[in-house]
Amino acid sequence: MMFEIYPPAEPLEIPGGGTGPLSGFFVPFEARETYLRVIALWRDNAPLVGHAPTFELKSGRDGELTAVDAEGKTVGIRGAGDSFVASAHCQRLPGDTYLITISDIDEEAGPWYLRIRNNDPEPLRFVWVGSQRESDTLQPWMALDVPGAEQTPGTLSLLSDGPPTEVRVRNQGTAPLVINDEPGTQLDAGRSPAVLVSRPAPIAPHDVGQLTIQCGTVSSAVTEFEHVFDANDPRVEHRTLRFQTLPISAGTPLGGQESESFCRWCGRCPEYLPPSPPGLPGGPCRRAGCADPAAAHFDVPPDLGSFGAAGLGQ
Repeated sequence: MMFEIYPPAEPLEIPGGGTGPLSGFFVPFEARETYLRVIALWRDNAPLVGHAPTFELKSGRDGELTAVDAEGKTVGIRGAGDSFVASAHCQRLPGDTYLITISDIDEEAGPWYLRIRNNDPEPLRFVWVGSQRESDTLQPWMALDVPGAEQTPGTLSLLSDGPPTEVRVRNQGTAPLVINDEPGTQLDAGRSPAVLVSRPAPIAPHDVGQLTIQCGTVSSAVTEFEHVFDANDPRVEHRTLRFQTLPISAGTPLGGQESESFCRWCGRCPEYLPPSPPGLPGGPCRRAGCADPAAAHFDVPPDLGSFGAAGLGQ
């Protein structure tokens, strides 16, 4: 059975008292009934349970918007010709979740649109799942909060033989999130030095858990890889995490030679990465766990006036 999760990238944030944009959702041509399950997200581990939003439905580009309140009252949806093309009602469920049922859908109905009005003074973020079958509107949304991503966007940097790193996992969906990777799993199908130390129990909608990951020994080269977690979120991109593993100094017990740009201040960064966007030449290294200036990466501080593209990567 087909279902669609909206919005495609991030939950839709609507300020308190505000109204969101008109958003299309898919209803198959032959459908006579369809469902939208909407969740209003507030803070980690806590639904607001405040004022119910108002949902406005529209059939056809020239149809009128019809308000559907979370009171269970059935309303008619008019199409472009001012005739009724469907009926709808909304049921408020626990945890700031709402189930909208659209039934008696006419063959001439559509395309379909939804607009949400946030009736609470607090800003809320909205996710909704549409399907012809109610049970298929129960879908989790795995959101990984990567520490240090401001320096390497979307990538988790791990230090060779470093301490365990915790990754926060949010469930922004409408059903519990289950992660099946077993503790002790070597990531990237056993090809990486990173190991999953622990995983959270099933995470309910609104809630947050923790993945704990630790890196083994990395020799002399920075390695990058991806791991796709085995979870019940249907979207692979939600379950995929990029990693970068940073070696210890190549002049330590592993016996190689330090690279010319190895950081001698933090003892971890194997190569200087200039700020992005570029600032003053020789600025802080943008690699996670470093942030030391170019001078720390070279035996003799370079002539910053002539360092140029070769030295700073600009």
